Amino acid sequence: MGTTSAMSLEDALALHRAGRLDEAEAAYRSLLAVHPGHADLLRFFGLLRHQQGRADEAIDLLERAVVLCPDSADGRRTLALLLDKRGDRDGALSHYRAAAGLAPHDAGVLNDFGCALMEAGHLHDAAGVLEGAAMVAPEHGHALANLATVLNRLGRTGEALAFAERAAAVRPDHAATYTTLSIALASAGLVGRAVDAARRAAAIEPADASALVQLGNVLIDAGDPDAAVHAYDRALERQPDHRGATENRLYALHLSPTVGDRDLAAQLRIWGAGMSSLSEPRPDRGRDPDRRLRIGYVSADFGRHPVGWFLSPVLPNHDRATVEVHAYSGRVVEDEVTDHLRRHCDSWFSTLGMDDAALAGRIRADGIDLLVDLSGHTAHNHLGVFARTPAPVLATWGGLIGTSGLPAMDWLIGDPRQCPAGAEELHTERIVRLPGGYVPYGPPAYAPAVAPLPALGSGHVTFGCFNRLAKVRDGVIALWAGVLDAVPGSRLFLNTRELRCPDLRRTVAARFAQAGIDADRLELGQGGGHADMLAAYAGVDIALDPFPYSGGLTTLEALWMGVPVVTLPGRRFCSRHSLSHVTVLGHPEWAAADADGYVRIAAALSRDREALARLRAGLRNRMADSPLCDGAGFTRGLEAAYRMMWRRHCSS
Repeated sequence: MGTTSAMSLEDALALHRAGRLDEAEAAYRSLLAVHPGHADLLRFFGLLRHQQGRADEAIDLLERAVVLCPDSADGRRTLALLLDKRGDRDGALSHYRAAAGLAPHDAGVLNDFGCALMEAGHLHDAAGVLEGAAMVAPEHGHALANLATVLNRLGRTGEALAFAERAAAVRPDHAATYTTLSIALASAGLVGRAVDAARRAAAIEPADASALVQLGNVLIDAGDPDAAVHAYDRALERQPDHRGATENRLYALHLSPTVGDRDLAAQLRIWGAGMSSLSEPRPDRGRDPDRRLRIGYVSADFGRHPVGWFLSPVLPNHDRATVEVHAYSGRVVEDEVTDHLRRHCDSWFSTLGMDDAALAGRIRADGIDLLVDLSGHTAHNHLGVFARTPAPVLATWGGLIGTSGLPAMDWLIGDPRQCPAGAEELHTERIVRLPGGYVPYGPPAYAPAVAPLPALGSGHVTFGCFNRLAKVRDGVIALWAGVLDAVPGSRLFLNTRELRCPDLRRTVAARFAQAGIDADRLELGQGGGHADMLAAYAGVDIALDPFPYSGGLTTLEALWMGVPVVTLPGRRFCSRHSLSHVTVLGHPEWAAADADGYVRIAAALSRDREALARLRAGLRNRMADSPLCDGAGFTRGLEAAYRMMWRRHCSS
């Protein structure tokens, strides 16, 4: 273009930048009439049409620009951005990749490509690209923060924290950067600093709902679910449709001792009713009640996680003559448990980078008959998929903590202890009660041998709890103080990742001191790796279960390590996990009817140390021979439940 045309283009750009879009459009059209093959002009006009809400026309203009000038990194990057916004992730990645190849030393281009890879679930590739951006531009705050995010998701906690701290130093007044720092600090167990970073993010940008959601998350880690609920409420005031705030709030309500069981159920029903608008016609998969069923399992927890340990005995024992097993996995960091589960599936599909609508479409296309939710209201759930009714029959099992609240969810799989008579009022689903426990347990091969009773060597009884700190509220501490008073000389050992934080250790010690438990009777462990945590049961004589959210996998692990568990069940589903486990094991007497009974049971177990030592020595073998570890027997019962659900569907 000549000088006059260039000036005209500058005038058009000036109008565009000033927000005078109609005038800029007229200028661009006039220029294009003279220069229809000018790539930059097409690109700028495409951006304008995007701003005007004409997405298809914008992409057409940008694609024409890329055809004319395929070596323009800016053109590729802009097209990728708009394709990403439209939901064409594969197309976007193709152009982001091309832009990065054309501008390998442009940190902004690399940052965009890395973010796109991260959102698509290609975390290892994203880490490599973002590391390149950080090397090219060590002060690029966006790239540093995004690199911290992806490294954290990959479990590279120390590296993530280092990059998050660098990002915060570069951008000290940026709310999102401090939210990222808070996430990295929490993953490192530095909960006190994580709370401070989240509060700073919320102060920098008071309208930022994400900062308040992260504050709620770390307040749960700090052991204060009620304060977390307040933070989530503040986030929802700013952004009523914020999914993270809504779902994390529901999880926090399960932890709260101040929320009644009926109130909790009502809150879940309200949430579920709000999801009803997503419902679609259920697919017709025929009405043959006896044919082979296509079972779909949906979870982000196919690995070293409670769901992984519960599924490990089930998937190998499914009868392939009657069921076909399909897994929809959102697992980010895979491990040997993931590999074990994958080997026993007919198909395995990664859901990383997919939203609920896309995943529901995939499940519908796969022809699943019965879809099983394994998350409930826990992290990374896909309840939005179930709300879209992509299969004829929907059930929740295994990873749930209570009712889904979804009118679309047909069944909840429990057992007579988890869901006693009368529990129906707390659930939106129909309840199927398996005859044994509601889950089996597949213990890890690396679990150490059961250690001798520590009280025989130490001369005092050590009670212990390895549950997360959010379950240990003031009422729990008061009851545990009563247990220690009833057993002179006894001590209490808490062991959880959150106690890596020095500030939190001091706070916890002060809370116990207020309840009359001096520091010399309290030991605060810092969690550690899974094998280390199991080995730490060598220092525990009797485990004390918290309430109203009891231990699930934690209780099974204590029992496997030879440690009896005293529990106080309530009415809500999540308060009855331990009741189910100890009853199926054959020790219903470890479940108390009230607080006084809890103290009496703990004290009685501690009195006869020789009997306690014999119990400990034989508990693992008894558990291995019990229904808790009978994967084949459990799976036959589960399949019978699936068949009943399908037949009910066929006859409805």
